[in-house]
Amino acid sequence: MTQENAGKGFNRYLVRVAWAAHRGAAAETESLSASIIRGLLPAGSFIMTESQPDIILFMSGGSERRAIELTAPDRPVLLLCIRGNNAYAAATEVMAWMVANNRLAVLADIEEAEASGLIERWIRVAAAWSGLSGSRAGLIGSVSEWLVASDVPAAVLRDKLGTDLVDIPWSAMPDYTELMPDTKLTERFSGHNAHGLQEAAQVLALLRRMAEESNLDALAVECFSLVQKRKVTACLALAQLNTEGIPSACEGDLASMAGMMLVKASTGKVPWMANTTRLTPSTVILSHCTAAFDFVSSIRLPTHYETGYSLAVDGRVDADSVTLFRLNDRLDRAFIAAGRVAGHPRMTNACRTQVEIELNENQINILRERP
Repeated sequence: MTQENAGKGFNRYLVRVAWAAHRGAAAETESLSASIIRGLLPAGSFIMTESQPDIILFMSGGSERRAIELTAPDRPVLLLCIRGNNAYAAATEVMAWMVANNRLAVLADIEEAEASGLIERWIRVAAAWSGLSGSRAGLIGSVSEWLVASDVPAAVLRDKLGTDLVDIPWSAMPDYTELMPDTKLTERFSGHNAHGLQEAAQVLALLRRMAEESNLDALAVECFSLVQKRKVTACLALAQLNTEGIPSACEGDLASMAGMMLVKASTGKVPWMANTTRLTPSTVILSHCTAAFDFVSSIRLPTHYETGYSLAVDGRVDADSVTLFRLNDRLDRAFIAAGRVAGHPRMTNACRTQVEIELNENQINILRERP
């Protein structure tokens, strides 16, 4: 879950733009296309290119072959067309080809795209796509055995997000007790008299070390074996990494990790990974123990819910409007819903940070019938 409107303007992405016209187009078509783009995008925010464009501007009919030559199989593209000159017909033909060849594309009239904000939204998509390409994620331990619909194959992560998955078994990692506690965590809670804080900070030191040594951009940590064997949780460590902008999921949940990476790339903010704890006719109650510290307020550090050991994050979600987002394990379908914070439950039989979200009837039914 991510707070609505968080992270706007989080980065500047240089948009790659190409143009396409029939082979006998006038010599000034190139300069005209660049002039049109300058009217749409701020100076210094784009480059004109002939390879791997984020946007193709159709200047005429007969440009279909040229446009297809410009596209890249693993890069989504916005097909924009000027009005007249058979540009839209050409773009439609290319769109049909893209669909038939399982390519990702959106077709739009240039004036309508500008008026609706589509171009601005597409740039955010392109920036996210570019940011994920070549990224590395680590699976520490294994996917928890109860996650029967959240185990994303490494090949799917690579194909859909451009992310390489690195397997890191617990047996290959040093003992966390041999490391100095991470001061980011101990200083954050220096005023708390929380038993187990030093050990939680040592777990953070271990995860940070593995992320740095393996050059990881995200983590999924199978933490139940840690808490069961050593009576220490990774909750605070994951919360701190999420606060620092490193998507970090627990339970080895690769589907949640992928969703967190995608949201981070799109908004600049790491979202909260949460369980669907209860559905009512109009709301969903979410709960989990690893909320980023900048996502919640009034933070307390109770014990981990399922085991009663170590520490977890118990905070208040102060947002008014939120977006819920869940990917399936093939990363080809998503549930997305806008909701309103309706309450802050204090259930004793659920993970520590809890919030109740109001959704419409159709969204509730989807969560119940096709989660």
